[in-house]
Amino acid sequence: MNSTFFPETGIGLETLVEGRLSRRIKAHAGRLMMVEVHFENGAEGAAHEHPHEQATYCLVGEFEFTVGEETRVLRPGDSVYIRGGQRHGTKCLAKGRLLDVFTPQREDFLGTKERP
Repeated sequence: MNSTFFPETGIGLETLVEGRLSRRIKAHAGRLMMVEVHFENGAEGAAHEHPHEQATYCLVGEFEFTVGEETRVLRPGDSVYIRGGQRHGTKCLAKGRLLDVFTPQREDFLGTKERP
């Protein structure tokens, strides 16, 4: 695949939890990666941490997002920044999609490195 343009038709949707949670790697190259995550009501992104910096943008839906000790509700247009190594997680309150941006890119998502 070309590492400059990533047309939607060429990118598969990966199921993470059947009928609840899936993701599509939208673009990746160099040190940056963009991932669209699809959530059904009640689906969770379990609390975790990783060394990557992450910015998340709420495209659609409503999410209870916890970063460190702080919890807020994200709605369309809202964003959150997560430092590398900072514990975070989310619960979907209304079916939706998040757009995650990571640096460096998540090699574990690409299958080139074992997942933590």
